[in-house]
Amino acid sequence: MERIFKRLGSLIVNRRGFIIIVGLLLIAVSLFGAMRLAIATDVDTWVSRDSQIYKDYERFNTHFSSDVIVVMVSGDNLSQLLEPANLKAMSTVEGQMAANPKVVSVTGPTFFMTMMSTQQNGTSALYSDPRAIQAMVMDPQTGQIRPELNGVFPNSKYALIPITLNGGLSKDEQAGLVKETQSVVDTAGFVGVEPVVTGAVALTSQVSDLIASAMRNMLIVAIVLMFIILALIFRIRGFFAWRWLALGMVGIGIIYTFGFMGLLGVPITMVSMAVFPVVIGIGIDYSINLHNRYDEEIGKGETPSRAVINSVTRMGPALGIALIIECLGFSAIFFSRIPMVRDFGLMLIVGVIICCLVAIFFTLPILYWRDTRAGKRAPAIETESKPSKESMGLLDKGLGRLAAWVVRNPAVIIPVGVALAAVGFVYNFQVETETNWTNLLSQDIAEVKNFRTLEDISSGSRTTSMLVEANDVTDPEILAWMMQFEGFVSSQQQFGDADATSIADLVLQASGGEMPKTSEQTKQYLARVPAPLKRNLISDDYKSANIPIRLTSADLTKREQIRMELADYAKNNPAGSYVAVTGASAIENALFNGLNSGRTEITMIGIGIVFLGLLVVFRFSVKKAILSGLPLVLVIGWVAGVMYLAGIKYNPLTVCLGAMIMGMGVEYTILYMMRYYEERAKGEAPATAMITAITKVGRAITASGVTTIGGFAALLAAGGFLLVRDFGFVTMLAVFFGLVSALVVHPPMVVAVDSWLERRRLAKVLETTESVASE
Repeated sequence: MERIFKRLGSLIVNRRGFIIIVGLLLIAVSLFGAMRLAIATDVDTWVSRDSQIYKDYERFNTHFSSDVIVVMVSGDNLSQLLEPANLKAMSTVEGQMAANPKVVSVTGPTFFMTMMSTQQNGTSALYSDPRAIQAMVMDPQTGQIRPELNGVFPNSKYALIPITLNGGLSKDEQAGLVKETQSVVDTAGFVGVEPVVTGAVALTSQVSDLIASAMRNMLIVAIVLMFIILALIFRIRGFFAWRWLALGMVGIGIIYTFGFMGLLGVPITMVSMAVFPVVIGIGIDYSINLHNRYDEEIGKGETPSRAVINSVTRMGPALGIALIIECLGFSAIFFSRIPMVRDFGLMLIVGVIICCLVAIFFTLPILYWRDTRAGKRAPAIETESKPSKESMGLLDKGLGRLAAWVVRNPAVIIPVGVALAAVGFVYNFQVETETNWTNLLSQDIAEVKNFRTLEDISSGSRTTSMLVEANDVTDPEILAWMMQFEGFVSSQQQFGDADATSIADLVLQASGGEMPKTSEQTKQYLARVPAPLKRNLISDDYKSANIPIRLTSADLTKREQIRMELADYAKNNPAGSYVAVTGASAIENALFNGLNSGRTEITMIGIGIVFLGLLVVFRFSVKKAILSGLPLVLVIGWVAGVMYLAGIKYNPLTVCLGAMIMGMGVEYTILYMMRYYEERAKGEAPATAMITAITKVGRAITASGVTTIGGFAALLAAGGFLLVRDFGFVTMLAVFFGLVSALVVHPPMVVAVDSWLERRRLAKVLETTESVASE
């Protein structure tokens, strides 16, 4: 392996001009690819296209929809809402939006009041007398809003206009309809009331804009933070500005990553948007470590060409191994059921690989060029093989003292570290998973506030759907099954105040309560039903029917239990029919099922893959594999404990945390191990070898760790995305704990085990010697 990396170092020196030219050409290609990047918030970023739930959802959207825009009109009282000017404005909104071919139906207050007026007076004209209008809305016996109008007048201060969209619309089309609705509302002529456009569709349509804004903010913050951090802690040779070379290298890596994503068609989602600050934080390590080693070689008196070759020869294997194990740890993310989480894992792996290659093929040629141009050499920090005390910085001195302390106190450090991790793992099972997707967004966003208000006045209601398919869903047997199903829903106490609606209800209303005997009779009755009422309940070819089920519980865990019971009931469907629980609510359930089932699975797979990788790297030395991996397992426990104490829940990003800790932290332990065994090969005792390793490698690791924390700190600037901000906090914590583990816990473990093995080996040698002597 050493010969391979020597040749690579020679190639970098001899072909540096060609390498730089190729790199610049790739930047142009990457910029072209970056222009093809798209932001995606579609259903296929939540659930896999190959899953049955996605297929059912697509079939459902062929004829029906659970995508609804809601115009929520708020006033001081019911009288204000029912003023003629406001009723006229509501009618305008209903009429204009119903005329859009992408809208299935609009069933607002004036739609139902017109129907009531027709039934009572034989005319569809609404009263102009406010008292007469209020009498139409209020039940004279109870003095409350009529039950049949509760869907559009949930209380005396709100009126709702639900606009059901065609199924299968793209997010861009939905966003266009949200803007059109807002435009219609703005010009409708509401007086003294506050109309807002809300609902799940309106909220998610804002996500694309929020993603673009959050990504811009995070990238700017990441660059500024690392600009400052590198200036403060990264000690280099030559002009001060060379401290920021690593930042420039990772910037090129980010351009390549953007381009690669665009060319592959990998979208940016509300999860994968977090990858760029993460890649900046992780990817900068490679350039920092190579720059540090190059300066060390120059400090020993090596020529620039020899410094490049030695840097690649000495650091190449360690960085290559760290990169491979890092990517193996990240690959556990591919076992998630959620497509946008898998995309995050893919982009993360691609990003760190690209940053490593850029560090090797760009950083070293640039440093070589700097030190050889016009025959000049940048001044070296060190002029001897070992630095003098005067030349050592505070960080170097601190690392030297820390190294001496930790190798002397394994009996204290190791038990404390293990005990804290054990406690964290115990409480990890009590860390909850966020089950309300709106909680992943900031509650200060106006759209989120409006959606929360809508949930409150609707009693937290969510709608799931039962899709029924058959040759003819108006068949009396299927109609009877629908009625039985509605009775089942209303009879289940665990469902709360849930209720279901089907074409059977419309038919009974139209027939005066008599169930038709034939399909032909059913179709005749359905022909009398207004189109907006039936359009989202039965398809034009009578082969598909939709049974919307309104659930009052907003808790996703309870809704998942209800979904499972509905699915069990659906198994007793009529012969020749197909029945499935589907709709937007079912998609939400699938998303959070994936989170709950994947959180432990991804962590365990990550640990297993990294250990196997370490076994291969260390030529199946179980000792070295355990010593390299165990400190990272401890970090997972420490972070879990803090999450429990801080009340942070798992979300689509933090479920990846275990795999990421194994992937990120392994670089620190491998770099220490490689340098430690390099010193041991020179004949150094375990304690001395570890002190040298910490002093030599610790500066670069500390610098890269702090810059990684700086990159992750940029995630806190994710604006309205709480899931990204929480992820930023726990990953910063993970990197900090990773540094603590690498600097404090890992060294005494290695020294203690190696010293014990050394003593055993010497004891066996002594025993053998005495045995031979006695003979």
